[in-house]
Amino acid sequence: MAKKFHPLFDDKCFNHVFSKEEYVLDFINAFFNKKYKHEDILLKSEDVLLETEYNDKKLRCDLVAEFNDIILNLEAYTVLGKDEVNKSKSYAFRIYGTQIKRGSKYLPKRVIQVNICGKMAGNIGFSKYGLLDIDRKIFGILDDDFIIYFINLDKIKEEEYNVGVNDKLNKYFRLFNAKSIKEMKKISKGDDVLMSITECLKEFLNNEETRKDFAREEWEARKNQAIGEERGEERSLNTVAKNLLKMKADIKYITDATGLTEQEVLKLQKTLQ
Repeated sequence: MAKKFHPLFDDKCFNHVFSKEEYVLDFINAFFNKKYKHEDILLKSEDVLLETEYNDKKLRCDLVAEFNDIILNLEAYTVLGKDEVNKSKSYAFRIYGTQIKRGSKYLPKRVIQVNICGKMAGNIGFSKYGLLDIDRKIFGILDDDFIIYFINLDKIKEEEYNVGVNDKLNKYFRLFNAKSIKEMKKISKGDDVLMSITECLKEFLNNEETRKDFAREEWEARKNQAIGEERGEERSLNTVAKNLLKMKADIKYITDATGLTEQEVLKLQKTLQ
């Protein structure tokens, strides 16, 4: 099976690599310019968030890192659309709300969410929410309880990486945007953690089971796309046939024009009666 590169922000790759505490800690320290230590963090990988009601939808987040003062949620999206934005907000609010136990005071930890996005899908139309731009200009919920970041890697790569961020975070942005292991090695050279991340991703992508999973997902996506296109074409032909029926066109003419069988055209005719 041919080897294919998948970027670090791919959901499977992100979850595998950043399930390692040392990598999460290094990224968090780079992102927030902090110096957290291993004893400061409680990491939960692909954690199922608690429900507040028995019929709540189960939510499985990518990574949750709990510190003394905050709870940090890390999420990765290959493409960020409106559904993903709503999903992201649900995670943050669920994490915040489930801290509050019956009879306790309303003093939960702050929730900070960082969403790594390969690219944006169309016009999302942020109002309260937006992008963490390269110059650290922040749009979003910025009160005492929530901070939600959306990092558009597709936009960041068009800018100068060295504008407004520290050198280590520059390298992380470039590492996420890399198109090959060779490029990742070049970016991470001289940094032990980033070199280790690169090797971790390389081993993951070279794993036979990983390649099978990706191939299976790609096949399913292509199959669903083909089914969707086929159904769309079918709906289009049916519409043409119905219009011709309304114009009192001959059945044989309609079958010749659309490729539908006589039985299919007659079935459509009944729906118009």
